[in-house]
Amino acid sequence: MAEKAPGLPLSARIIFGVLLVVEVLVVLFALEAMHLATWPAFVAMILFFAVHESKEEISKIILGGAFGIINFFLCMLFTGSTAHYFISLGKDLATLAPVMIYVAVFVFLIVVLTEAIPWLFNSYAFMYFTVAFADLASFMANNSVWIYWLAVELIAGTLLILGVLGVLKFLASWAVKRAQKVSA
Repeated sequence: MAEKAPGLPLSARIIFGVLLVVEVLVVLFALEAMHLATWPAFVAMILFFAVHESKEEISKIILGGAFGIINFFLCMLFTGSTAHYFISLGKDLATLAPVMIYVAVFVFLIVVLTEAIPWLFNSYAFMYFTVAFADLASFMANNSVWIYWLAVELIAGTLLILGVLGVLKFLASWAVKRAQKVSA
């Protein structure tokens, strides 16, 4: 949003900021009250801002993000079922080798299939896949947590993006009404 902010009057930026903060706090409070990870929702919102609120990217962000989380889980399954084949490399490399293989295949498929299936094989999928590894401790403590991440990403991530669109629509309507008053 920083690219657009300088063109907006201060009053519009203040309204946008207040409404956005309210939206963020409501979602944060709701997810925390349910003891759910917040990152899957907020990554969706951040990615939406990174693409300058492009409506065309919403399905790619949401579906790609879900696909990335699913692939994180599949990577963990692959690692758990194949690490013993690499034990001769030592304990650390026995775990790392299957992860490296999975990442290599996943990245390759993203590059090859991004034009054929852009809503799944995209950089958003890889972003979620990568960020899920940052929360590996949660997965190790509860290997079904990825299901909650998926639900949070799909539901709360979509709601955050729709909320941003709603705030922008309200702000545009407000700006038009204000401009009409000024010109009248």
